[in-house]
Amino acid sequence: MRYQLKNETVKFTKGRVIGRCVLLVVLIALIPVAYFLPSLFLKGDAADFYSVKIFPVISMLPIAISGMFMTSLTEMFVVVGSLSIFVLFILFLIKCVSLCHNRSLHHMFHFIYLVLRTLAIIAIIGALVFEAMLGINYHRTPVRKSMHLYSEEIRPYSDYEETLRWAYAGMVEARQALGEDYNGVAHVSMSFESMVYEANVAVSSLDHYYNLGLSQNYIRAKAVWLSNFWRYTDIVGMYDPFLGEANINTDYLDVLHLPITMCHEICHAKGYGSETDCNTIAALSCINSERADFRYAGYYYIFMRLWRTVREYAAYEGAEIPNYSALDTIRPVMRDMAAYGQYLDSFEDGLIAEFISYFSEDANNAFLESNGQQGGTQTYEVPQDVYVEYYCRYVRSHD
Repeated sequence: MRYQLKNETVKFTKGRVIGRCVLLVVLIALIPVAYFLPSLFLKGDAADFYSVKIFPVISMLPIAISGMFMTSLTEMFVVVGSLSIFVLFILFLIKCVSLCHNRSLHHMFHFIYLVLRTLAIIAIIGALVFEAMLGINYHRTPVRKSMHLYSEEIRPYSDYEETLRWAYAGMVEARQALGEDYNGVAHVSMSFESMVYEANVAVSSLDHYYNLGLSQNYIRAKAVWLSNFWRYTDIVGMYDPFLGEANINTDYLDVLHLPITMCHEICHAKGYGSETDCNTIAALSCINSERADFRYAGYYYIFMRLWRTVREYAAYEGAEIPNYSALDTIRPVMRDMAAYGQYLDSFEDGLIAEFISYFSEDANNAFLESNGQQGGTQTYEVPQDVYVEYYCRYVRSHD
């Protein structure tokens, strides 16, 4: 009775209404401020200091909590949260109609105001958490600069061709060390949990050797149960900044890409936001791993990104390169590629599948652009000369 009496005596004066509207506008305006402002002020050296000194401490708690669970908390919250939002929205509409019918429009608008105010506060807190766990890390010094993987002059064709031969040799050597199934296709040679451990070791080892400023927190990457549906988004991995959780699409445990994907998402959780940086670290971590399947994925990644560039460079220079596709040593690799192609062909076609794919691409592109990543999803592609510089500076010079 007291609650009802209190609601019935609420005064909706003009000043109170104006004050609430102003407060609501201010809260809504603070959402983009909380999202963009930290990254505007923390760039370069300031972002480096934050990513190296502060981020590991801030991320320790959510990473520790998510690491206590074998399953993906992100997946659980997405599924349960989606259903909950739908139910809550229906209840919200019912409540609004009930207030309007049983009391007055004033009570309904008061209820809507309370809901919007709560949502705005939650959004502000979410934006600040996102910036602390990922947004600021987009603006730290790129790996290419910290490792000096650039040259003031264009490298000659011979350096590109030599790097391609190095990547090819590493790829086929690692492939020969792997077992095959009855179709002659190689697979990862350990359990998922073992892969997570090896990926952490590989990334941390590269960080220790080149002083990349990564967090030393152990990242327990999670396999997504609904990967069979997730695959239609063309997303193979996702870092959840709110939980500090690396999620992996395990619909097809492809030896050509899975180690790279796992190292990539772990890099996000260890303090790098840029997709270019994470792919660079992932590839270099894999080729320096003690595991043959990791080295295979790393060298394959580098080889495939250099092959077309070197062919075009050779045509420009009037030079010839070996026809790698005709070599006997590449046939096992091509079997693995064919198996992955068959997996991609197994995807269902149709308007819904195409809509999911295009929507996912556009949303991801907009997300990256909003975080200062010019080019959006194109930032996943690492410039080929990065690998050439790495080979010339760190491999060839030590041979």
